[in-house]
Amino acid sequence: MYRLFLAIRYLLTRPINLLGMGGIAIGVWALVVVVSLFSGFLQVIEKHVQASSADIVVTDLPPWAEWTKLRAALHDDPNVESLAPRLLHYGLLTPPGKRPPPAPLPGRSALHGGDQPFLFVFGIDPVLEAETTRFGQLVRHPDVPEELRVADVELGEWALDAVPTVLIGLDRMLREGLKPGDAVQLTTANLRQQTDGNQSPVMIKVELRIAGAFQTEHGGFDGNNAFVALETLQDALFAGQRPRVQEVVVKIRDPEQIEPTAVRLEGNVGRAVERDGMKYGTVQTWRQKNKQFLNNVAHQRELMKIVLTVIMIVAAFLMLATLSMMVTEKTADIGILTAMGGTPTGVTSVFLSCGLVITAVGVAVGLATGILTAVYLEEIRQAVLWAVGIDLFPLDVYNLTRVPCRIEPLWLIQVTVMAMVTGLLVSALPALRAARHDPLISLRGV
Repeated sequence: MYRLFLAIRYLLTRPINLLGMGGIAIGVWALVVVVSLFSGFLQVIEKHVQASSADIVVTDLPPWAEWTKLRAALHDDPNVESLAPRLLHYGLLTPPGKRPPPAPLPGRSALHGGDQPFLFVFGIDPVLEAETTRFGQLVRHPDVPEELRVADVELGEWALDAVPTVLIGLDRMLREGLKPGDAVQLTTANLRQQTDGNQSPVMIKVELRIAGAFQTEHGGFDGNNAFVALETLQDALFAGQRPRVQEVVVKIRDPEQIEPTAVRLEGNVGRAVERDGMKYGTVQTWRQKNKQFLNNVAHQRELMKIVLTVIMIVAAFLMLATLSMMVTEKTADIGILTAMGGTPTGVTSVFLSCGLVITAVGVAVGLATGILTAVYLEEIRQAVLWAVGIDLFPLDVYNLTRVPCRIEPLWLIQVTVMAMVTGLLVSALPALRAARHDPLISLRGV
């Protein structure tokens, strides 16, 4: 009983213990808030990427791949709901007579959201694309004003007119002051077969008309991509030969079976385009296709965990210092306690209990405040913006509607265990030092 009494007395009579408690609380708070923010951001980014991607994409198709054979081979799988062919190329998209801007500075390009006209051009079948991906939702996105939307007849038919049409991202359209019906020019290049049998690069210019805008939640997609009819791009690149497709996008019925389905489809594609005993074609899920991008975000979260753990280590050293000071100040008490029959184990438990109580209270305060802060991050951001005019988390940079948050129970358990183990180790050092005190030497200070 005396152990608990002494531990409580030492804690209540030494306000300096609040420093160690506060350090633990701040460390736990930071680990909860920052990791919850990054986890929420990663979750939102995954949704954005998935919304702009197909469930499964078949790529790396050889030149002799035929759409009819691929369609039959892929439809053999029972989990395949619909398919759509694609042709992917690149080019500069500028209004006629407008010269492209100078080359971007090092490290800056259209891939980073710059103002460059370089983009990737998807040749698609609009009807099949709308059945297979979220293409129909992209052109009907609520952020696209009515006057900038593509007409229903063009979305359903996209017939080849005298001037073929193109769909571009809403941000690009607004930035360049374009509107439906405006003329633009696609400048690109491709290898063409010459009369001598050799291939040589040929510059290609295609006159296009803006059909409308599209909008996704994935900001990196809109500014770097455009859609044209599959026939338009095939005619431009292959002079009317229309030989093949480069990609096939697949919509599946059961998303839970996406990985096994991708494995089966890769075998089907390989058999459909096999030549000379070699199989071609790569089948990737939406997550595999965007693996590098998603891994980069996840890697940043793991780095932040390591950085924030340093705060916990600093708090542990602070608590070690306060507990060591307590042992030094209570040397006489230790001598009296041992002279009255207190055992080394009892002395150890007194100071160990002090450290564990400091750690437990700090962890509890840190978890409570961390969870509340993470849940109300958006409200805190708005309050700070209103009070001092500083935006702590600019939403437009990341194309978000509010500050994301995802509290992971497993991470909370890991933080709690890590903090308690750290507190136990730090408390054990001064507690063991107190137990080794010689009672006669300790009583000299009385």
